[in-house]
Amino acid sequence: LRQRARTALQTGHSVIADAVHARPEERRALEAVATEQAARFDGLWLDAPEPVLTARVDARRGDASDADARVVRQQRNYRLGEIGWHKISAAGTPEDTHARARHALAHIDRQ
Repeated sequence: LRQRARTALQTGHSVIADAVHARPEERRALEAVATEQAARFDGLWLDAPEPVLTARVDARRGDASDADARVVRQQRNYRLGEIGWHKISAAGTPEDTHARARHALAHIDRQ
């Protein structure tokens, strides 16, 4: 994923790296890709209550992800360490989450 992000940045594209990034070193490595390519990095950490996540994976049909309720439970037990990214509630509709993400991005200090 990081190599694909690097390649996209090298060719002038924006990147959305949609993955769990559970370990702090994974998050730092992704940030480093942006830094080495002189690209702005805005990390958004989306989360929702376990019942919401479980209902979503249970409702999937024909989805590329193999995650199920068991995977959701496992992920809830990950030791995430400090998360310095902007935390966004993804408990509502996709439109709600999109609005929250846009709001967070619009209010990031660009010093």
